[in-house]
Amino acid sequence: MKSPQQAIFDVVFSICLDLGYDTYNYLPPEDARLPFVYVGEQFDQDLVTKDTVYGNVQQRIHIYGDLNDRIAVSTMVNEIRQGVRRLRRADGFCITVIDANAQMGIEDVSGQQLTRGLLEVEFRFN
Repeated sequence: MKSPQQAIFDVVFSICLDLGYDTYNYLPPEDARLPFVYVGEQFDQDLVTKDTVYGNVQQRIHIYGDLNDRIAVSTMVNEIRQGVRRLRRADGFCITVIDANAQMGIEDVSGQQLTRGLLEVEFRFN
């Protein structure tokens, strides 16, 4: 059985793929096609009782696009946010989105300026 953290990561990754986005679990090479999604850092706090495990997971989702195509990145952030908000289950775990926050900005990646969206989603699982 997967951990709840891995189950959440996998379902978030699948949402991004299902939306048709090039999706990675690492920052791809410089020649990767823009825009793309990087399902990145994950933080978790779990509590174990006699009968079950429950807790929270925070998942960061990075969206990178061309410097002059902010609307594409913004649209991707919004579509991914809508997709994760609809989640109710992940590999046998019940999950709920507690919070979904987004940031937009410009980031220098290997000497190239890119538009970067950051979606931080907090899930509760049991």
